[in-house]
Amino acid sequence: MVLGMHRSGTSTFAGVLHMNHIVMGTYQNFWPRPMIENPKGFYENYDFRLLNDKLLKFSGYDVRSYNLDIPKINLKESIFKKMKILIQNSNHKYNNWGWKDPRTCLTATHWISSLKSLNIDKDLKIVFIARKASSVARSLENRNDLPISKGLLIWEKYTKNALDICEKYNYPVHYSSFENLLSNPKDTCDKLFNFLGKEYNNSIVDKFIDKSISKSGHGGTIKYTKDIQLLEDWIYSKIN
Repeated sequence: MVLGMHRSGTSTFAGVLHMNHIVMGTYQNFWPRPMIENPKGFYENYDFRLLNDKLLKFSGYDVRSYNLDIPKINLKESIFKKMKILIQNSNHKYNNWGWKDPRTCLTATHWISSLKSLNIDKDLKIVFIARKASSVARSLENRNDLPISKGLLIWEKYTKNALDICEKYNYPVHYSSFENLLSNPKDTCDKLFNFLGKEYNNSIVDKFIDKSISKSGHGGTIKYTKDIQLLEDWIYSKIN
């Protein structure tokens, strides 16, 4: 399960995993297709995204609003059944698989419940992807015309919720960052695939990763609140 805020590099990580035999979906269910902001693709399994959207809508939240008032995400029995079927089908088809959708930062508890109900949660590993709050906020401003101040706060909401999941449950968690993947892909992938207990093809990674893809890390200084700074510092201490 890949956890990470929107615009945090989860698509690039998912692509690296998928190209190295951790199945993140298929061409048929990868959606959206590559776009200007993600020219190499999102590697986002729409079947998982659709159920995340249903969970959020059932709880009264529209993820595209970037509303800071995120309600408790409730579980509807009919959605829960579909989640279990999707997991069962994936687990039946593939030995090594996963999924990525930033919405999972808000819904992960219910996916874990689904895995537990199927008695396969023991196989779960979590990959947490971080990116500096300022870069995420700039990217959201560029893509969604979202004010920087709001982008920082929504980063905080998603990130804190995802980290609470990582700390609450006793599953293996690997912390990594988009910045490290772009600046030192081999070292970052060495650590990632060592955590997963899998080998990877470094030449594939080198060809796939576009180090120029991040265009939101530069600009004037963005001032953080104390809480955001502490949260960011804590995450990057886990990575470094």
